[in-house]
Order: sequence, then C-alpha cells, then structure tokens
Amino acid sequence: MLDEHFPNSLIARYYGVNVVHSNGDVWRRLRRICNPAFKSLPIHFFIETGFKLMDILEKIDNKPIEVRNLMHRFALDVLGKAAFGFDFDNLGKPNNVYVTAYNKVQEDIRNPYFIYFPILNCIPFLNKQRFKRVEELDNILDEIVEKKREALANENTPKRGDLLELMLKACEDPENQKLTNVEFRHNLGVFMLAGHDTTANSLATVLYLLAAHKDVQRKAREEILRVLGDNLTPSMEQQKSLKYLDMILYENLRLYPPIAILPARVTTKDIECRGHVIPAGACIQLFIYGIHHSPELWKNPEEFLPERFENEQHEQGEFGSWLGFGGGSRMCLGHNFSFIEQRIVLCLLLRKYEISLTPNSIHKNGLKIDVAYSGTMSPLPIELIFKRRSE
Repeated sequence: MLDEHFPNSLIARYYGVNVVHSNGDVWRRLRRICNPAFKSLPIHFFIETGFKLMDILEKIDNKPIEVRNLMHRFALDVLGKAAFGFDFDNLGKPNNVYVTAYNKVQEDIRNPYFIYFPILNCIPFLNKQRFKRVEELDNILDEIVEKKREALANENTPKRGDLLELMLKACEDPENQKLTNVEFRHNLGVFMLAGHDTTANSLATVLYLLAAHKDVQRKAREEILRVLGDNLTPSMEQQKSLKYLDMILYENLRLYPPIAILPARVTTKDIECRGHVIPAGACIQLFIYGIHHSPELWKNPEEFLPERFENEQHEQGEFGSWLGFGGGSRMCLGHNFSFIEQRIVLCLLLRKYEISLTPNSIHKNGLKIDVAYSGTMSPLPIELIFKRRSE
C-alpha cells in the first residue's frame, strides 16, 4: 500500500488504494473489477485520435518533427478517451487547462527530492500548492465519475464503452463489491500513470528503430498493405495477422523496456533459489533492462532482430527472459491496450509515410536513452522526417 511506504506523500494522496500498488484481498477485489474492462475496450478510441495525429503530420510533410513529445501528446489523448471518455485535446491544444493540470500533478509526483527525502512531505509550506493542484485534478475526475454514473443509469444516453463505463458495469455483478467514486478516481489515476509514458516512449523508440532500419520498415509496410487491403486501420481480426509487426513491437520492448527496473518487493519468508537463500525481509528488484540484454538469454542482444520472435511461444521459453509487461498474475492489465494502440498508429503511419532520421540526428549511431530515478526509461528527443509515399 502506498500510504504504508510513502506516508503523508503526494503519491499516496493521489493514487490511494489501487490495483497496481495493493496486495492480497484488496488487490484481488480490484483486479476482478478491472480485468474484464481491459478485455472489452473498443478500438474506436485509438482510431479517432490516430486520425488527429495524421492531420498534424499532414501539415509538416517532409519536415523534421520531434516524435517523443508528439507521442506523449497522442498517448494522453487516447488514454483520456479510453479511460473515462474525456478528450484532453493534447494534440490540438497542448497548453489547455486540463493538460496543464495533469502535467503539473505528474511533475509534482515525480519530484525526486520528495522521494529521496520523505521528511519534506511533512513540511506544510512545501506541500500546500502541490496538494492544491492534486485537489483540482481530483475534482475534475470526481465530476467525470459522477456524470458517467448518471449517464449509465439513463437508458437514453449513448454508451461509449470506455474503461470507466465498463468498470461501473462490472460493479453491477453481485459477486463484486462496488467501488466508491474515490476508488474509481485512484484507479483511473494509476491507469493514466501506467499507460501514458510507457506507451508513448514505446511508440517513440519503435519509430526510431523503423527509421534506422529501412529494411524492417519496408517489410512491415508490405505486411500492413497485404493484410489491410484498402482499410486505413486494422480491425481486431486483422490485427491477429500482423505477425511481423508484432515481432517488431516485442523486439522494441526487449531493447527499450519503458520500465527498466521494477519497484522493490520485500520477501515475507525465506526463499531458496538455485542453492541460495534469500532471507525474509530482503528487498528485491528485477532489472528488466539487464535481463533483456543478457547474452546468456539472448543471442546478439544489442542487435535489433525482430525475427527472434518468430516463434509464437517465445514468451514461454526461458521464463522471465522477456518482461516487457511484467509477468505472472500481476502482468500489466493494459498490455493488449498498448499493443492495439501501437499497431493502429504504425498502420496509419507506414501506409502513408516513409520514416527517416534527420541527417544530423543525435541518434544516428544508436538511440540515446535516459533512465530516471524511478526506474522508467525514455529516449532523448527524437527528430524524424515523415515523407509522403508515392502510391
């Protein structure tokens, strides 16, 4: 629980009790309500925002554009619509009041001084404005939850099928204990945290890889044109046939996992592992980046080779050798969500554009990345050129 590990902190105040940071019966209850919602999300949320992204690129055809920021704007808009049917309009108006409120809270939560020196959370004058900004964002989310409840109760109101709506429906199951508005807000907040930066950074790095490896880009485009025919975006059924594109996505997450280091877990009892005993109370972290780049697990681990994922059982080879979305019972709920979003974006882009690095790119000899104190990994800004293809 966040309030146990970070008492009086902004992160505990904003994210509260949620499906990511809880354990035991609380986690099982939240997982039971959230899990079905992630399996039922319609793809129109991704497509609507994908077309807005294409409108932006249409205006800057064949000129450099920084894609890390662009993908972050795109991913926030998708999450707002898919999570609770709200349009942040970050692509259209990146400095609007809603985007600013969200970004300010994220900056406050990630302030490393308050993580490394938790005593700062107890000093009122340092936290007054920080907690006020969270309260303003909370009020926005609470209003959205309440309006969604009212809309769901009104049979004449069109249903959009966003995550909040599906979770509210799951609460109607007599076997599930209903969530309060505060619990909904905490879980929507953590979904935004888990799904925004991670997918945005993955999109930025995969676009870099495609720009740097034109043979892979060409092969992916050929598959997209063959599978989709005249369709601009893939249906759920067509997505199952985008085998090579999925290999690229898996290999991208192997090379550049957005979460490089998993949060620490504490053992509750002695554990024997390969002849060694890990005592109870030990703090353990998984170094995903190290696992993904281990020559003991991967042949030529520093090379970009999508074909290494041709075997559809790749995830079940050496258990834990690929942890792009974690693993086991606590595997990321949004892994399908993220892959659908990435497939749709890449189908739209590769059909229409040839993607290239700028001549003087800082990444021309390899992608430069940054690992934050929190264990998240992101590329430095990436300028790419999108040149319209001649059909």
